[in-house]
Formats: sequence, C-alpha cells, structure tokens
Amino acid sequence: MEANGLGVARALARHRIPVIGLAGPSWTPSCATKTCTEIVYNRSWTPEGILEDLRSIARRLDRKSPLIITKDEPVLWISEARTELEDSFELNLPEHDVVQLLMNKTRFHELCLAKGWPVPRTWKAKSKDELASVLKEIDYPCILKPQVKNRTFRRFSARKAFVVSDERELLSTYATVAQWEPEVVVQEWIPGGDGSISFCLSYHDRQGKPAAHFAGRKLRQWPIRCGNTAIAEPAPEEWVDPIVAVTQTIWDDVGFRGIGSIEYKMTPGTLRPVIMEPTVGRTNYQNEVAVLNGVNIPAIAYCDLTGKSYVATAPPSRPVKLVDGGAELKAALLYWRMGELGLTQWLAERSGNKKYMMLRAGDLGPFLVSMGVKIRRSMRLLLKVVLVYPVLAACSRSLRRRGSTAEDQGCVP
Repeated sequence: MEANGLGVARALARHRIPVIGLAGPSWTPSCATKTCTEIVYNRSWTPEGILEDLRSIARRLDRKSPLIITKDEPVLWISEARTELEDSFELNLPEHDVVQLLMNKTRFHELCLAKGWPVPRTWKAKSKDELASVLKEIDYPCILKPQVKNRTFRRFSARKAFVVSDERELLSTYATVAQWEPEVVVQEWIPGGDGSISFCLSYHDRQGKPAAHFAGRKLRQWPIRCGNTAIAEPAPEEWVDPIVAVTQTIWDDVGFRGIGSIEYKMTPGTLRPVIMEPTVGRTNYQNEVAVLNGVNIPAIAYCDLTGKSYVATAPPSRPVKLVDGGAELKAALLYWRMGELGLTQWLAERSGNKKYMMLRAGDLGPFLVSMGVKIRRSMRLLLKVVLVYPVLAACSRSLRRRGSTAEDQGCVP
C-alpha cells in the first residue's frame, strides 16, 4: 500500500471490486485511501512475515481470492511458496525459473544477446575487484544499478539506478551501493532524455495469451534520468507497434503469464526500442496511467482469475497523463536550473487532461495526509533553524573563545 498499491486499489474500485491491502510495517499516506475495505499491516517485511500475514488473511476469506503483487521481493517470496498459497489464493505467475530469469539482470541480458534482442552493452560485478577488471571496457556516461533491488537498498537508496560520468564516480558509486547490495550491473548509456523512456504494461492469462497491452512513455523522472516516473502519458502512436512487438516476442519466448512490463529507451531518430529492464509478476509504479486511458490491467487480471467477464469502460476522449506532483516539480526545477527545461516546454508537458497519483477528488485521504506529513517535516526543520542551530552556534563560539583564552595562558585546550 504505497503509491503503486494505491493505483491498483483505485483501479479495482472503478469496477466495485473489494480490496484488502497488505501494507508494510511502516504506515504510509496511501493507507488513508477509502478504496480498500481493509488494510492489514505487515508484522515483519520478511518471507516468513509476508506469508504468515497472507495465511491469516486467507483464513478469514470465504473463497479463494486473486493476489496482486506490487513489489519485487514479495514476487520472489510468493513464487517460492506458490504450492502452499495456491490453496488459498488465485495466483498467475510465470514458472519460478522464469521469475528468477527475468529478475536477474545478468541472466536476462545474456538471454537478450543470445536471441538478438536490442539491449545496451552491459557488465556485471560482484565485488570491487570484479568491477576494476572491466573498467577499461566501459564507456561514459554509464548506468550502475543493483542486480536485485533488495529491501536494504530500497530503504537507504533514494535512487533505483545511478548515472555516472567517469571512472572515479563509478567506483565511488559502487562503494555506496555495495553497502546494501554488492552485486551490480553497469549499462551503456543510450542517448536521449527522460522523454525517450517508454514502457509496455501487460497482462497474460494463465495459458500465456495476451489479454492486455498498454504502451506508454515517461516525460520526466525523479531522480532525473534514472528514477521513478514523475509524469507519464500514452506512447506516441508511431511508438506503439514496435514497443508491443518486442514485448510480445520476449513474453512468448520465455513463456510469460500474469502481470508484467518492460521498460525501453527509444534510440534517437529511430523507432527502435532498446530494452532497459523487465518487471515480472507485479504492477509497475506508473501502472495507473494505463487504467486512466482505458486499459485497466488490475481489473482484467481480477476477472481472469475469478472467471468473471471483464466489462471495459470507454477510453477517455483525450489522453490522460499521470503526474507524481511533488516529484515532477523537483525534476522540472532541477532541469530548469541545468538549462535543459524552459517554461514553455514545461507548461506544454503539464497541459491537457491529467490525474495526480495522490490527489484524487473522490479519494482525498492520501493527498491530505501526505501534505500533513510534509508540513510537519517542514515545521520540524524550521524549529531546528530557529531554535536548535542558534544554540549550537553560540556553544561553538563559546568553546572557541575558551580555547583561545587557554592558549594565551600557555595551556593546551
């Protein structure tokens, strides 16, 4: 029940589907939504903790219910325990070895090379020594990302990947990331800004047949260049067929089923999508942009898993953009300071039909609570500036004066 899960709950609420949300141990503003009939707070973010919570929920249900996953680690945990969980939940995941293949960046890259699918040059390293051994092969700028975004990485890193400009920065960035996840991949940087990032969100039924595809693109990310979606929209019409075609080729080859997506970067001046990374078994951060534009993947998955007929809603007359308001403003401001975004372009990209991730007229709770959290943080910072910092500065000046006096008297302060 973070922003991703909030989007799923709202998508299901459009079809009056009752939802139980399983939140992490830490409360988030998304938990203030009224689209869930109940929110259960996880006791410990571990395989054992998640499975025990799911068992507890299952014991209270009068039927098997579809299980929709929104984060990477639970995909692995649930996939490993699928034999047990299938007695209580309707699951649709690829075979476990396919889950592992698609979540392992090195194995997936090797498959892409073997199949001739378009991917950037990639190097892997499990240690500083392994990284040092390939330094001469790497061109800059490049991208460094963890092999798997584990819980520790997600907790301490504000970024999901890092753009580095030279060898020194690469080594220092690795030293930071290795504290949380020592196994990393380094990828060639494909030219182009945030607006050249595209993605294909999809759902395949239990027989592996495609039930939904949605091609979209990011306009901005936060952190910039290598972050989460700050603003997204449907992909330009000429991008759609190439993106969907590559996605379907990959899914057919690996025997994919369930919810998944692939992120691409369009090479400048062409309609050639280069594969950045797949997402397997879960919805993506920007999943609601498909829902807003008439492709309700969570509801399609629910109906497939329960055997009900999916009644599609009419797509909007104009494309809808999905905006993460605070993140988009930070990204836009930084690009403006860098001289890469002007007011005219920003207004054009923010114009048109749009919805905000948190702010929604019929579900104000998450937005109001998130604003309250930000106001409290700002007030705490203000109090530090007004009250604490002057006291610390006065103490520092006093200590310096005492030290000076002691020196004059021939003492060592």
